[in-house]
Amino acid sequence: MPKILAINNTIFYESKNKLFLNKETGIFFLRLNELGNDVSVFQISQIRTKKDSFANFLISDKGLKIYEVKRENNRLLAFIKSFFIIQKAILKNDFVYIFYPGPICLIIALLSIIYRKPYGLYVRGEQGIFTNLSIKIFKKAQIIFTISPKFTNLISNYNNNTNTIRPMIALSESDIKTKKSINSDKTVNLLYVGRLVYDKGIFELVDAVKKLIEDNYKVHLNLVGDGTDYEKLKSKVKSQNLQEVVNFTGMISDKNKLIDVYKKSEIFVLPTYHEGFPRVLYEAMIMGIPIVTTFVGSIDYLMKKEINCLEIKVRDIDSIVFALKRLIDKPKLANDLTEKARKTVINYLSDKKRNHEEHLNHFIKTIS
Repeated sequence: MPKILAINNTIFYESKNKLFLNKETGIFFLRLNELGNDVSVFQISQIRTKKDSFANFLISDKGLKIYEVKRENNRLLAFIKSFFIIQKAILKNDFVYIFYPGPICLIIALLSIIYRKPYGLYVRGEQGIFTNLSIKIFKKAQIIFTISPKFTNLISNYNNNTNTIRPMIALSESDIKTKKSINSDKTVNLLYVGRLVYDKGIFELVDAVKKLIEDNYKVHLNLVGDGTDYEKLKSKVKSQNLQEVVNFTGMISDKNKLIDVYKKSEIFVLPTYHEGFPRVLYEAMIMGIPIVTTFVGSIDYLMKKEINCLEIKVRDIDSIVFALKRLIDKPKLANDLTEKARKTVINYLSDKKRNHEEHLNHFIKTIS
């Protein structure tokens, strides 16, 4: 049975001596284990708070060996402890699989090279992935998976064994919906799904909602998710007297509840500053909601402005306002974008039947 050490590029969250992480990643680890692998996971952990509700999947007591380093109050000490613990973990396993990028993940990849341990990468973000050091790490990897064909094409210049995985989302082709038209005579429900952190552009989104209200547009914004800037964002909403207009739902991990939120929404907005390719765009296309998004990371590989979405500029409140007004004022435009987005996601998923863990398992079986 192959021994696989898996390293996520976020942290574990601890509550009552139990460890939590986001659902999609947790399910990936468990399914990889169920496919006949002996999976261990390593990560630094910190105490879970109410703001960390996105980490709602219990990973403890699931039959996986867990290498944990508690962060507590000293990040440097936790990092030093990790440096020694991870070396022992690397040597005890046959293959190292690293979610990339991230500072600790970069060091683990370098240690894998030093110890001549086979490793693979899952590239899911854009920050710092084409530095000279990252390129060296790409070249030495046995296999690389990415979240986007754009990333795959670029990284293939350094490693031929680079593949695009099927999106790690709960929704599938069977959930694809044809959306009803926007009715500007009624309140238009706007939707954001993701972490509530500054660089997702949600503060600008709230400002845009304020401007729409001042211009006599009837809108309501649902913010689905949680994060470190939740309290600051809530204070901003209160300071602008938008409590009746902006709703905080918290994190929703139940598939049926999430589908219900999408069904009740008319426009999906993603004003993010940087991304790989966010899974929420797949979800919005599947659920038949017109999309307004920035074109950062690899978003522009699948999303085409004026064809299956509207583009907004990073940190640009007026850009958000203008795009939302266009969709509210022109229901036909919204319908056209939605229909083309539906075709986009159907075509994209049609040749990606094998999921992430199946892809990785198939590769590991060929080298073990």
